[in-house]
Amino acid sequence: MAEDNGPGVRVPPPVLAGGILAAGWVLQRIVPVPLGPPMPEFGALLVFGALALIGWAVLMLVRAGNDPRPDKPDQAMVEAGPFRFSRNPIYLGFLLAVAGFALRWGDLWGWIAVAVAHLALDRLVVVKEEAYLATRFGDAYAAYRARVRRWV
Repeated sequence: MAEDNGPGVRVPPPVLAGGILAAGWVLQRIVPVPLGPPMPEFGALLVFGALALIGWAVLMLVRAGNDPRPDKPDQAMVEAGPFRFSRNPIYLGFLLAVAGFALRWGDLWGWIAVAVAHLALDRLVVVKEEAYLATRFGDAYAAYRARVRRWV
């Protein structure tokens, strides 16, 4: 049997999402495009909720014996906790965190960062992970994929 090297994700997703968020922050500082009043309290609440979702999902992965890093092979398929509602709750958490910052800033660049982060995570990470999981877990993953949506 060939060695299992995981899904082959090259750029760690937190770095990907964080880099896009940082670019949005720089752009909104240099060339602001206000959309409305900043909502720092609601944005902070959304970031807190996003971090809680990420923490819950990571806990479920670790409890199942998986390394949460997407460049490592999975030992078990996880369907518990937030994985009952989303096949990608960690990445959903990243997007919610970026949206929280967009709300805090009240600027178009924050929302562009949300859209770019979604596109980057979906195309550069999720697609690779789904192909890997389909190969690794076969029919069990196909059934899970049919039951649970990719994002929400």
